[in-house]
Parts: sequence; structure tokens; C-alpha cells
Amino acid sequence: MTQAEKLQGIPLSGEYEEIIFDLPEPWRAQTWNYVKFTMTDGTVWCGEFREKQDSGFLLSELPDIGIACVVSGGHGYIIDINKKEKIKDLDTEPIIDIYADRVTNTLYVSSYWDIHLIDNELNEIDLPIPIGCDGIFFKGANGRILNLEIEEIGADMTKNIEYQIDLNERKIKKNAV
Repeated sequence: MTQAEKLQGIPLSGEYEEIIFDLPEPWRAQTWNYVKFTMTDGTVWCGEFREKQDSGFLLSELPDIGIACVVSGGHGYIIDINKKEKIKDLDTEPIIDIYADRVTNTLYVSSYWDIHLIDNELNEIDLPIPIGCDGIFFKGANGRILNLEIEEIGADMTKNIEYQIDLNERKIKKNAV
């Protein structure tokens, strides 16, 4: 059951209970993103998330444990859907992609230059990358292998698809040829 859904704009006033999730540090803009959450008892509420910068609006969830990760303008918020509260602000920034591993109830977040695993205790664990990066994107899983597209540092901005994350071992590896 989907517990989190991106909204394309401000919800109608009074349509849902609205809870504001703000940045933990000073902010520069009044740009917000909205997510409709459904609790396990069917109660629906809306989270409002301030953007930190202009790098997108992403949403991923771990429905078995009632947790969602909302990325608003590069800043990551971990939300407990049933308690209607923020559990954690992620340190990794700016986040440009996210992947939920529903088998292990963990999250992977990427920035332009690194990837972090968010484990079951919400620790952010750096996964070493063997090349210099200027953008890392998750390109779908094939079984327990998560494919990566890495924009390499350099003037020609080449896209490297030779790496993947082994979701069982939680390591970045070069594709087997």
C-alpha cells in the first residue's frame, strides 16, 4: 500500500491536516513541496517541506516500517508516517537521487560526488566510489544489483555505466563483463 504521494501543488486549505517540516538551518527562499501521507489506520495528512536549493523534489518510502524520505531542494527529511514527525534531517547534501531497498528497509542517497547508505538505525554510511564523480544516479535494480549512472569529472561530462551497488554486500562494484 502506498503511504506517500507527491502533490503537484498546495493542497486545498482544510483538505488534510498540514504539518510543516522546515530546514534546521537558515533558509533563503519560500519554496515548498507537498506530500500526502496515509497512516496505517487510514488517516491522511499532508507534509510541507521547504526547499533548500533548486535541485528537485524526490520521494521514496519503506512502507513495511512506515518511513518515507522526502528530498526537497536537495535536503533530505526522514519522516515517520504514522507519528507524523520528522525523525532526522540527512547530512548528505545536495541529494540528487534516492533509492529504497525494501528488502532490507534501507535507503541509498546520492549527491554529485558521493553515495550514502541510510541503515536501519538511520546512520549515514559513506560508500567509497572508485572514480571522481560530478553526478550519481540510480538506474534501476536488477535483482539485488542497483545500476548506477555516473557523470565523470571532466570537460566532456562522460556518462559511466560500468558501476553498480551490490545491495546484499552494500558495496559499489564494477560490472562483471
